[in-house]
Amino acid sequence: MTLTAVQRRALLESDADTGQLKARAPTCAALVGQGLAVRYGRTGGYYLTQEGRRLRTELAGASLRSGEAKAAAPVPGPPTAEPAERGDRGSFTADDGHGTGSAAPGRAAEVASAWSGLLEIRRVLQDGDTTRPAPWERERFVHAVALALEAAGRPPCAREAAGPPSAAGYAVAPSAQSGVAEVSWHSPAGDARGSTKAELARCQSVLEACGWQCTLHRDRRRRAFLLVSPRRA
Repeated sequence: MTLTAVQRRALLESDADTGQLKARAPTCAALVGQGLAVRYGRTGGYYLTQEGRRLRTELAGASLRSGEAKAAAPVPGPPTAEPAERGDRGSFTADDGHGTGSAAPGRAAEVASAWSGLLEIRRVLQDGDTTRPAPWERERFVHAVALALEAAGRPPCAREAAGPPSAAGYAVAPSAQSGVAEVSWHSPAGDARGSTKAELARCQSVLEACGWQCTLHRDRRRRAFLLVSPRRA
């Protein structure tokens, strides 16, 4: 399937939740003809089909990889050691504090490259605005929140397999609310628990500077955590 640049942009800029297209009618009609959209409702709005959503995800991922590649382009020089092992044959995985990341050499460079790629997605999809999450991030909010924290130098929680924390740090997980991440702070047994709120405040400062909105909550055991969602325009 061949798409024009305008059609690709229309897919990428569609509403992350409803799939509604914001492009002009001729562009939407062309996407309907390719089975990527359908006209629906009293107002005759255009919405992505399942195939359209799948292709949007594929295009967004390609944009991210392109941004990472540009940021990580090597400077000519002598051969170096093998690159750090990655999550899925070259795919980058942000460390969410549940053992998904890697402390291998070169991790900092990989994180910086991934963050640069994410900012490029924001710039392309939001008319140069890099201050708020793009639709691609809202569809992968745990990854996006973890990447923002890791790129800012916040330490992820270190664990041995599924055991207790071996080093203090953040952990990001989906919350009970759709599209909302939960950020908690974990410390090894014996660490001062009084620092949890202060560490979460630092995480909140980082995330709000990256376009996310945060609210502090406590669970039934009085443990503090943040609920994190994209800041709306």
